[in-house]
Formats: sequence, structure tokens, C-alpha cells
Amino acid sequence: MSAPCLSIPREQWPHHPHFPDQVLLLGSHANFLRLSSYLIRAAEAGEDRGGIASSYLSWIAGMRSHEAYEERKLYPYLARRWGVNFDVACAGHELLHRLHDDVVLALSPTTEDRAATPPLAAALRRHDAALAEHLELEEDLVIPCLLALEPEEFHIYTMSSLPALLAQLDT
Repeated sequence: MSAPCLSIPREQWPHHPHFPDQVLLLGSHANFLRLSSYLIRAAEAGEDRGGIASSYLSWIAGMRSHEAYEERKLYPYLARRWGVNFDVACAGHELLHRLHDDVVLALSPTTEDRAATPPLAAALRRHDAALAEHLELEEDLVIPCLLALEPEEFHIYTMSSLPALLAQLDT
């Protein structure tokens, strides 16, 4: 299979004939950023730490599921299909996991919850900054690859397992 031009400027994505059908992950990414901003505002306002913790942990569970899909299907398929290296995207996930540990530590009960608000907000801001940087980098790698797939191939991708997809690429 011939390689397309995988350098489509972000501002041209909405004009691509396969947009938005083949870039649904952009919606997930936008939601991740919205939730991250909400959590920062809640921490800065000194809202109930238990509520922040519950929302944060639910959000992180969703993000971990999204990351697992990317690392177990999306990245391997696109790497094989287009020869794109996703090491930097995986490294972004690892950084987010380390920053998650800082947020969990900041969410830990303290003797005075108000005194813990600045460290929690700061930990969430660091996580948010890394998330925004990671998502932009990841989108710049992934979206041109997804847009380059013909609709039939994209449909097959969405409906098939990674082993089946890789076997098909080997034929």
C-alpha cells in the first residue's frame, strides 16, 4: 500500500472528505480537556475533596481505557500501516501516569483540607498541561493517518481485531 502525505496541517482537517467520521477520538480528547479544566476549577475553589476525588478517579478510569485502546490497537495498526513511530505518544501516557500519582497524593486526606487545596490544584494543573501537550502531539500523529484511510478500510479497522488487521496487512 502506498503511503499518503501524512502531514496534514490541523487547520485543514475539517476540510478533509473523511472528517469528522474518521476522527471520533477528537471528541474524547476535547472531553478529557474539559473535565481536566473542571477539576482544576473545583480544586481552586476549595470544593469538597471527596467529590473531586470521585470525579477525578472516574475520569482517569475512562482515560486509562482510552489509552489501552490506543496502545493495544490504534498505535500498532497505524504503525504497521503507515510506518509511524508512536514511542513519543506512549511516553506521554507514561508521564501522565506519573503525574496521576502526584494528584492521588494531593488528594490524600490531610488534617486540614483547606491547606491541601493549593497542592491539589497545582498537581491537577501539571497533569492538565501534560495532557494538553500529549493530546496535541498524539493528534498530530494519529489524525492524518486516520484521514488517509479510505472509508472501507476505516470501517474494517473499527470492526476487526488487531491480529486480523495485521494479518491482512501482511497479505
